[in-house]
Amino acid sequence: MIPPPSNQGIIREFEGKLDIFERLTVSLSSQLEAHKLNQSANAKMYNILAVIPTNQVAFQYACSAMDVDLITFDPDDTGLVRCNRKMYNLAVDRGLSFEIMYTPAVRDSTARKNIIQLAHLYHGFGKSKNIVISSGAASPFHVRGPYDVINLGLLFGLSEEQSKGAITTACRFLLIKAAGRRLGKTIVIANKDINEHNELDKDDTLENDEVDQELEQPVQKKFRQDSSENSIAPRIDT
Repeated sequence: MIPPPSNQGIIREFEGKLDIFERLTVSLSSQLEAHKLNQSANAKMYNILAVIPTNQVAFQYACSAMDVDLITFDPDDTGLVRCNRKMYNLAVDRGLSFEIMYTPAVRDSTARKNIIQLAHLYHGFGKSKNIVISSGAASPFHVRGPYDVINLGLLFGLSEEQSKGAITTACRFLLIKAAGRRLGKTIVIANKDINEHNELDKDDTLENDEVDQELEQPVQKKFRQDSSENSIAPRIDT
């Protein structure tokens, strides 16, 4: 039995001031459990739906057929599931994200070994696509700032750009995909970016009235270090 979200009062209290997203993480061992999860009305009320496959069958089904947003693993025991290139790329093509938690890696040597090994598998399978780095913290004291998390991302086999993306653009992609799952609609977001270094000179003229413009990737915003700010990442209770 899946309970409904319990923080509606807090969400209403901070409405318009702070976006609070509720996440449901479910351990999955069979296709029957997966079917019940996808049919649950309460599960559809959560902003993010994550699963922890506990065996190979559940992992393959989650990657290939389940309507979820995030796949994660128990950092204390990742040996129950064998991740492979085919399933990883299939999940990425379907828009699913994979989670790497840093708090267990800092707290325990066994969990650290498992997480680093899994993270490097993601890199070998698909260049660490759709990777989200979260805290997995049981206490606010375990949450780290964005620059610390980026440095940990390098330890997980990600490049500096991928590490930044794992706590920014990858999380945004996850939320957009999750919103589409809940609302059953296609979401289109148009970004208009201005690059001062590529502005046309005022004296330039256009020969044609209509010019096709290519879509550009969003400009990477520079981080401004502020010791008073911390990033709040998705968490999972283990």
